[in-house]
Amino acid sequence: MKNILVVALFLFTSSFFGQELSDKDIIKNAIEFLKVKEKNLLSDKICLKVIPNQKEKVIILLPVKTNLDPECDYCFDIDNNILVWNKSTKSIETKYTKKSEWSSDAMYLDELKIDTGLYYLNKNTRAFGIRYHYSGSSRVNPFGSNSINLYYFKNNKIIEVLNDFELEKYNGDSGGNGGCKDAWFETSKSVFIISDKLTTKFNDITVKTKLKDYSLDEDCEKEIIKKESTKNSILKFDEKQHKYVLKS
Repeated sequence: MKNILVVALFLFTSSFFGQELSDKDIIKNAIEFLKVKEKNLLSDKICLKVIPNQKEKVIILLPVKTNLDPECDYCFDIDNNILVWNKSTKSIETKYTKKSEWSSDAMYLDELKIDTGLYYLNKNTRAFGIRYHYSGSSRVNPFGSNSINLYYFKNNKIIEVLNDFELEKYNGDSGGNGGCKDAWFETSKSVFIISDKLTTKFNDITVKTKLKDYSLDEDCEKEIIKKESTKNSILKFDEKQHKYVLKS
């Protein structure tokens, strides 16, 4: 009987400690690690994602409000906090913080997202991205942008190699109260093209951008294309800055 109880206790203990924490619990641990007040968190923008080539690790993004304006509820800076949770050790493995990375005012930060696309910088290094979307508050002059930062891991540290690169943008004039007769809009959309011929050096990243200028018909439904074009540019790794810089 005693042996049965010992086995049962061992199985229960193994099961308990072998359980993976829920996303909610991982985020709670990250908040405690940072020692930030929950009221200062942008709770609806917190996100996390498993690193595809390191399944035991989870990237957590914790945006924290700072430099709040007492006369403006939506005016503040936002600290960028990236942490990595290790499922095996059940602990925070590394942390990256950049103060006042983003801001909120007339331009509103709509979305933050972790991007674990195939950003191979060289044959040994795969980067990940943080994407963020801003939109303006004006209906007459609509504006929006989608940008990305790129990071990679080295010696258990998170290193930024690309900052605030604009992937998408739209702006224009909706024509005001006169309908769409005088409306005009401009858009640009970029994608990264990374060569599969990788070496030990950081690879060039080709940026393919599609540009479009258009207006709308009188019913404000059909696009009337005025101009469309495509251009290519190159992001090259600058050894001195240790970052990617754009070369037209």
